[in-house]
Amino acid sequence: MQNVQIDRVTGKNWLNTSETKQITALIASSFKGVDAEWYFNHYFESNHYYQRCVRLFYQNGQLVGYCLLTFSKDVHNSIVMGASAAFLSRYRGNNNTFAFSFVWAVKTWLCHLNRKVYYLDTMLSPAMYRAIGKRLAFIYPNPDMSQQDKLLYQSLVSDTEPSAEPSPWQQLRCLKIVSRATNYSDDEISRLKASEKAEIAFYCRVNPSFAQGSALLVLIPVNIRQITLTCWKWLKGLLK
Repeated sequence: MQNVQIDRVTGKNWLNTSETKQITALIASSFKGVDAEWYFNHYFESNHYYQRCVRLFYQNGQLVGYCLLTFSKDVHNSIVMGASAAFLSRYRGNNNTFAFSFVWAVKTWLCHLNRKVYYLDTMLSPAMYRAIGKRLAFIYPNPDMSQQDKLLYQSLVSDTEPSAEPSPWQQLRCLKIVSRATNYSDDEISRLKASEKAEIAFYCRVNPSFAQGSALLVLIPVNIRQITLTCWKWLKGLLK
């Protein structure tokens, strides 16, 4: 079994025709209710982002997943990172995206020390929320948010997503209706909604309609506190 990871960056070694076709086919098989070519053009080729990078995951020569990161400047001249990921169902849940995303977040922060850097993602998957949330020092929303955290979250999110909808959880405006949904089976949806894993259970409480195209707006500040505490969390995990 041969596993290969290939990284592509705009302005350097961006996607070729064959990779574009493979990604488009993967998008079509991974999401419901999406025009795969439109989705590819909107996220992979949009001029709205000043930079894009993607990691392609291959197994035995077949593309089985990707993680795309996008970078834009908001109205406050902050850097906003976004993400899109898709995997064939049998390759989901292997934490393939965290290291790639974290390294790029740190690199972006170091290159823009005079600006605030945020990661803002529309997460359709409870499993993705858990994969990121259990490794980072802090992620929003979370069940332990203070009132100050909620006000800050709401302020930052409203700049980028002014039409965010309220969640059943404390009416926090943290949901976005999108034109797609992760291609989960009925059994997978049932298992996720019955999960006792803290991050998945919280996600399902905040965004119970994820299977119908409701996404959770996840905000992650990228700063010295986040980086330091996340590295410490990782180190403690190694020492256990």
